[in-house]
Amino acid sequence: MENGDFLLRNEYEMCEFFEDILFMKTEKFSPELRHELEERKLRLNNEDIALLDKTGVLNRIFRRWLQTTWLYEGDSKHFKGETPRQELANLYPDLENGWDFMSVKLRKKNEEWNVAPCYFSKKWLEEERNIFEFGLKNLKDEKNEFVEPQLDCEFKTFIAWLLRTEKVAKKINPKMEHKNDFIKYLMLFFETASANIVLNCKTNLTKEKFGKASFELRKYLFWLFENQPRGKDNYWDIDDVFFNCWNILRKADKNLVSYKDAVDIGDRVQRIERDKLLQKSAEVLYRLGVSFDRYFLFPLDRYFGGMEIVWTDTQAFLNELAITINLLKNNLSIERNLEAEKKFLDIGDITYDIRYIWFAPSTSFRFLGSIYRYFD
Repeated sequence: MENGDFLLRNEYEMCEFFEDILFMKTEKFSPELRHELEERKLRLNNEDIALLDKTGVLNRIFRRWLQTTWLYEGDSKHFKGETPRQELANLYPDLENGWDFMSVKLRKKNEEWNVAPCYFSKKWLEEERNIFEFGLKNLKDEKNEFVEPQLDCEFKTFIAWLLRTEKVAKKINPKMEHKNDFIKYLMLFFETASANIVLNCKTNLTKEKFGKASFELRKYLFWLFENQPRGKDNYWDIDDVFFNCWNILRKADKNLVSYKDAVDIGDRVQRIERDKLLQKSAEVLYRLGVSFDRYFLFPLDRYFGGMEIVWTDTQAFLNELAITINLLKNNLSIERNLEAEKKFLDIGDITYDIRYIWFAPSTSFRFLGSIYRYFD
């Protein structure tokens, strides 16, 4: 779609586009495909949508859609195209630096499900201090797992994890104090994100090597935060970031192949099948991509509201949507050949879990002004 051919779309129109792709409403564009999709069970029925609502992963799907370059326009030096979020930022400038925040909800009316926007303006959020503290307040007041503005299945778990981390930190430094909950939880998050990333890459590290790798990665993540220029188009390219993360892991695990060999797609399947070191490296690299998003980018994006992420691979989105639809239609479990999977790449625990499918390596990312304000 050519962005310049239309007036700027608001959050309701964006939700309609998202709903069309999520519910495969092809009759709007190709009526003849409707029955084919239904016969092949590629459309979500009411029961499937109700299950999707119950899982609390809707905003993980929406996050990817909103920040994928579906649009042709855009003037970034880092990637081609423009995301729906960037188009919305032209209409709502405060979205660009993370002052505004957007989620979506599933609503059922007259037996028909719809996706509705939950748009939180800067003015509205400032009354609640910020996105994170608003969610924390709702979590405490409502005792509900899915609270605004995050509306995510693991926000409650995330808070519980940080509270456990705080207890450990206070044993080390009993006088530890922070200005507010945002700073307290953000710093706890930064201190522990690296260990979660390394742990979930599933490398076979000794306790000492795990500690060193986590410490080195922690320093690197702080470096990224402290050294990003503040301009509109100042993104970190994920290839450069992963190159450095990989070298940190490789320093701890000498069996990992070079980053160049790990990302080389030429004759990849055959090389993995005959080279066990490459196979293990490919598994670790895949898990690094998922873990970096799950334990670092995603919380900063959806829980703290201080990150913009860009994906340019539209086909990957559609592939993961197909897996998601398949899972929903099979009550979150699909038939798999575990032995065959493990012989190639042992990553099925994250590629077929609806909670984790939507964590994926991005093209670029940048920290936003809404998070830097607490450190200026």
